[in-house]
Amino acid sequence: MSRSLALAFAGLLLPATAFAQAPDRAAIRKACAADFQANCPGIKPGGGRLAACLKEKRASFSEACLTTLQQARAQRPGG
Repeated sequence: MSRSLALAFAGLLLPATAFAQAPDRAAIRKACAADFQANCPGIKPGGGRLAACLKEKRASFSEACLTTLQQARAQRPGG
């Protein structure tokens, strides 16, 4: 479950082509899986639900996760 949450959130940050090729996918999963599992239990991916959970509970997410997500966003085209 934690892997699918992290992958789903990574998909929100990266366009489909970049996500398929992104080396950051593993980094996002490693840095954020526990955070999403702890802070967003039971949230199903899709419809912006994970992004909303992150926005609402951002203060509870680790610096490692937030930094990794920020770096992934900066690497995407137009990011």
